[in-house]
Amino acid sequence: MSSETVIRHAASGADLAACFPVIRQLRPFLEDAADWEEHVSSMAGAGYRVLAAWHGGCATAVAGYRIMENLIHGRFVYVDDLVTADGRRGEGLGALLLQKVSKIGATARCRRLVLDTAAANTDARRFYKREGLLEIVVGFVKPLEAST
Repeated sequence: MSSETVIRHAASGADLAACFPVIRQLRPFLEDAADWEEHVSSMAGAGYRVLAAWHGGCATAVAGYRIMENLIHGRFVYVDDLVTADGRRGEGLGALLLQKVSKIGATARCRRLVLDTAAANTDARRFYKREGLLEIVVGFVKPLEAST
C-alpha cells in the first residue's frame, strides 16, 4: 500500500460515483453510478456504509458494511461487499479495509465480523482465511418468485 493511500468513508454522491468503477467489478449488475447510489441510499436505512481506500482522489478498494444483530452472532459487523480494483490487487488494500471495518465493529461493541462469499470463489476464501476469518458457517439460498 502506498503511503499516499487514505482510508475514509464515501460521504457524498461524488465519492460514491468515484467508487462505482471498483464496486462494479464485484457487482456487474449495477447499471451505472446512479443505480449504485440508489442502492446505497436504499440500504443506508439498514445502516449500510461505504468505506474506501483512496489514492489521488480515486477509489482503489471498496468495502460496504453494516452493524447488525441476530441470535446467531449477537451484535456483529457484516461486510456486504469487499473489492479491490483490478491492477491494485496484492497491495494489501483489501486487508487494510477489513482491519478498519473490524476496528469500527469493535468500537461499536460487535462480537464478530461476518461476511459471505461464494463457495466456488476459492481465491476469496483463501484471502479471508489468510486474514484470520474462520470458515464456520454454511449458507443456503433459495430463489423466490415475487408474488403479485
